[in-house]
Amino acid sequence: MSEYKKTNKYTAVNYLLYLLSKRDYSEQELRRKLNQKEYTDEEIEQAIEKAQANNWQSDERFCTAFIRYRSLQGIGPKRLKQELKLKGIKDWLISQELENAEVDWFELAEQVFEKKRPMQWDIKAKQKMWRFMLSRGFSNDHFSHLMDIDYNDYE
Repeated sequence: MSEYKKTNKYTAVNYLLYLLSKRDYSEQELRRKLNQKEYTDEEIEQAIEKAQANNWQSDERFCTAFIRYRSLQGIGPKRLKQELKLKGIKDWLISQELENAEVDWFELAEQVFEKKRPMQWDIKAKQKMWRFMLSRGFSNDHFSHLMDIDYNDYE
């Protein structure tokens, strides 16, 4: 069996530009995608350096856009931090961008809570909502005050 080395139609820089023309990527995501296309480590390194030098790729910009996009989907700060870590963003950058994000996490938690709240408000519904809000990445502080309201009086 002969050794088959895949030859790429485009240079690593061109492929990277193609990817970035569609959406922002973190550095780690780009490295993984270039690796999948079997570019050499040297080609990958040069492509990433060129992209960052020309400000085509920035983990800060990616992080800001990701936080804005996912918070509009009703995702809280804890889950955002976890998702960004998986995308290779450094802890200090995540903390900085979450701090600078123009998102009122309490207001967002309230909106998500109200949208999902069941009509029948009993202990089982409260437990379900608690789990739901935690799974969305909100901390207890963001929504615990909403649990104490007796919604059955308002119906």
